[in-house]
Amino acid sequence: MALPIHEQREAILAALQGHNRLVLEAPTGSGKSTQVPGFLLDGGIANGGDIWVLQPRRVAARMLARRVAQERSVEVGDEVGYAVRLDSAVSAATKIRYVTEGLLLRRLTTDPELKGTAAVILDEFHERHLEGDLALARIAALQEKRPDLKLVVMSATLEAEDLLAHLQPAAHVRAEGRTFPVEIDYLARRYADDKVWDVCADALDRTASTSVEGDVLIFMPGAFEIRKTIEALRGTAIARGRQLLPLHGELPPKEQDAAVLPSEQPRIIVSTNIAETSVTIDGVTLVVDGGLARVAGYDPRRGINTLLTEKISRASADQRAGRAGRTRPGRCLRLWTQEDHASRPGQLTAEIHRLDLSEAVLSLKAAGFTDLDAFPWFEAPRAEALTKAEELLGDLGALDETGAISATGQAMLKFPLHPRYARLLLEADKHGCVPQAALLAALAQGRPLFRRGGFGGRDKRQLELQDDLFGGETTSDFFRLLRAWSWAKGRNFDPRAASKLGINAMAAREAAGIAGQITRAAEKAGLKMEPEGQAAKQVDDAALRRCILAGFSDHLARRLDGGTLR
Repeated sequence: MALPIHEQREAILAALQGHNRLVLEAPTGSGKSTQVPGFLLDGGIANGGDIWVLQPRRVAARMLARRVAQERSVEVGDEVGYAVRLDSAVSAATKIRYVTEGLLLRRLTTDPELKGTAAVILDEFHERHLEGDLALARIAALQEKRPDLKLVVMSATLEAEDLLAHLQPAAHVRAEGRTFPVEIDYLARRYADDKVWDVCADALDRTASTSVEGDVLIFMPGAFEIRKTIEALRGTAIARGRQLLPLHGELPPKEQDAAVLPSEQPRIIVSTNIAETSVTIDGVTLVVDGGLARVAGYDPRRGINTLLTEKISRASADQRAGRAGRTRPGRCLRLWTQEDHASRPGQLTAEIHRLDLSEAVLSLKAAGFTDLDAFPWFEAPRAEALTKAEELLGDLGALDETGAISATGQAMLKFPLHPRYARLLLEADKHGCVPQAALLAALAQGRPLFRRGGFGGRDKRQLELQDDLFGGETTSDFFRLLRAWSWAKGRNFDPRAASKLGINAMAAREAAGIAGQITRAAEKAGLKMEPEGQAAKQVDDAALRRCILAGFSDHLARRLDGGTLR
């Protein structure tokens, strides 16, 4: 069956023959993410150049590349490939390249004219990621020098009037979707202390009294909640005869495919918001929405942007519910009350108003945008947010006294990391501890090493054991993490041994991989690596403290009272 977007193929090609900018409105599941790049390539719009398709999530970039390569009967990395932070499958033959938004911004620092690229497609722009906003402005500005460069902005729910006004002159195409009615149910009362996965299992168990045909799609905020939900569902009536499958960005590709590709056996798929817009799963007739998502926000305690668990907006809830009506009438069970729904925001606030902007400001300064007030923002950030970002970059030595990017700032751009950790690695180069600093950066930015409830949960005995083994309140959180990771590594990341101390063995293993990727990026940037065999030597606390201070000098404080945290 042809996807709805195919009805607009000729309109899309005609629009891009007459304009170099196109705003494409197409609902989730219409096929825009997989089909539009091929329209441009096969329709001659690319004119021999390549097409970059920007995705807000790494897992979406990888999965979409695999699906499109399969549809076009090619291997991933040949005509169709992907590139995300620290991972890629591309070649000289690649014409359609699915990438994360940040990767395009990094390319613009070294290749400001995007030589060889014929078109840039911004997918899922309605999610309003900071890097998507920056990419939009940078490409629109580049078109003044390169009018041949095509820009396509694709959105599922965005009201296009403001975007069209910002991009004028621009063409506009709207594609319709094919959806069936979805019945929405809410909980009768709020749940208080119950865990969301237990509420989900209880609600689904009651639902099993009515027959559920097709697949069930459950939305949970992260991998931890997904695992707990699957555990809670085992043995329930609705799970009998169904596969229980997780779907999130930390899974191996084969496990991601198992949740997305068609299956003869009915499934219960427990997913993050990756299944909200970026990836379509056919055959879903029941959606159970936990109402939560990991949302990027600024963490003042850690001084970096991080993922926070928050209630989703009403627009996101509607997107999720629509997943149940793709192939037949469906149902959506929302694990909150109607009163709660009415109090939720209509749309999620754009990231540009929620995040620390220091990384964005550094890349703009490097690109020659000295007057940030004059930068062509789609939606301008608050003046105080820009000021704070410039102050931090000044503290890190990335900007000189005039506000221009310094040699240190240029060196920091070589790392796909927050400026704090890029500066930390440069300092580690001076002290001969780059591998240890890379591990520290991986632990601090990755999934929590300790289980929930502070360091290791609320188990008093676990906390006492952690203090004995890894140091108590008198040591830095950084060193506590390093020592706990070393302990887990010494036991080959055994989950049973780790769980006794409240350590997440999977997070520890992942941190090792991330640290390796950061180390390779540091080596490529010219930083000195230790002689083979010394990378695992005992951590030099004094050297690492100097590195931490270089990245977090604004977080330096003296404890005023030994009995409190003042």
